[in-house]
Amino acid sequence: MSIKKPMLIIGLCILFTGCATTSRAPADNIQGPTESSTDVGMRYLAGQGVPQDDAKAFYYLSKGAAEDDPFAENELGYMYAAGKGTPRDDEKALNYYQQAADHGLASAQYNLGLMYLHGRGTPPNKALAMQWFQKAAAHGFEPAKVALAQNHI
Repeated sequence: MSIKKPMLIIGLCILFTGCATTSRAPADNIQGPTESSTDVGMRYLAGQGVPQDDAKAFYYLSKGAAEDDPFAENELGYMYAAGKGTPRDDEKALNYYQQAADHGLASAQYNLGLMYLHGRGTPPNKALAMQWFQKAAAHGFEPAKVALAQNHI
């Protein structure tokens, strides 16, 4: 498996997280009373109701991560892994995925497994990759189930 395929899969995780966020505030009032920093960051990342802007997405998602929001932590992991809105830094990506995974977020557990599998930000460790894929699969995260079923470890 090439490095491009895991990055595609990591990128797809943004779609799963994006579906879980709301987008109720109008563009001229970016952060309404019911909208979190993570919601705003996701809107900027996806260009939903606002112009797509990776730097603004990174700013708002950083605020969400500072509030211990696992969705924001996972997306910051993605942004560091992909170099979106910030320079690519696999160690920081690993750290944010770890934080979100420790909060029990299945997509982050899967992403963390990918990092261990491919040795991004850490030496490769197939045993840890398998553990994180199993945790994600136990939460019903379909890509983890597929990875385990296809024995990509």
